[in-house]
Amino acid sequence: MNKSFRTDILPPQERAEYWTDAVHQAFTRFEIRPHEQDAVRGSLWLASVGALHVGHVEASPQRMARTRGTIANDSGSALLVSLQEAGSSVVAQDGHETLLTPGELVMVDTRRPFVRDFPGSFRQNVAAIPLELLDVPDSLLARVVGHAYQPTHYIGGILSSFVNRLAAAAESNTCLAGTNHYLERGIIDVLTAFVSHEGLLNADVTPTAEETLRLLIRDYILAHLNRPELSPGAIAAAHHISVRYLHKLFQGEDMTVSRWIHHQRLKACREELARHDLAGLTVETIAQRWGFASPAHFSRIFRAAYGITPVAWRRMAAA
Repeated sequence: MNKSFRTDILPPQERAEYWTDAVHQAFTRFEIRPHEQDAVRGSLWLASVGALHVGHVEASPQRMARTRGTIANDSGSALLVSLQEAGSSVVAQDGHETLLTPGELVMVDTRRPFVRDFPGSFRQNVAAIPLELLDVPDSLLARVVGHAYQPTHYIGGILSSFVNRLAAAAESNTCLAGTNHYLERGIIDVLTAFVSHEGLLNADVTPTAEETLRLLIRDYILAHLNRPELSPGAIAAAHHISVRYLHKLFQGEDMTVSRWIHHQRLKACREELARHDLAGLTVETIAQRWGFASPAHFSRIFRAAYGITPVAWRRMAAA
């Protein structure tokens, strides 16, 4: 679905509230203050690519702040990938302050406060990727946010091209229906590769043995996700460690090993239910392919995770 927002169709006194709401709908909640005395001016074209939002923004000088107050009133969590097309901006998060010039890329994590300042009129392309779709530990993610990356970066260049072309599709109102699943998977895979590569390069020290082992275990889980026997005990045995040590490795992560396996299996089911080439498979068959034995139990936990039943999700994705 494509949308567009333009402040020039409204009286000046209504534009600030309209623009703040438009940016919130497209990406996330901000406090926005124009630098000029005149009302804020802006245009935004937005495309939905699966669970992702990709947009093209043109606007007047302004300051966008993601404060603790806005975070408390906004349940969504995403990684924002921004590419500066024209003008400049200053991004500050987690102690990093970066000047962004045309062609450069920056990422920010909406779970923590940050500021984006645009001293002049600007154009940028932005992709908002829900963090639950990214299979990277927070320790790596924290090392890449708030830094500027050049378009010549070999993975960054691929990511930039991806975001730019999807933003162009939003601006031209190009319909992406039927390909959303593949485009969503593609941009997530490229972004995961980028964060994994840069996160390790930006580490102040060589990754510890525990960090390396965690990455290996995550890879092992993803490779064996469709096996019903996958469990903490089986994972520990495959890596010649105790189950107790396995749980200790993941103590500082957002999820336990069991919850992460559960989350990845649900995500795999969600993706397959949206695929047109698997429309001939029943919901029960897809659930069983990913280790869920009870259809009723699968339906309950799917709805708890995504707010919609598997059948309704499949119907909506098909439409």
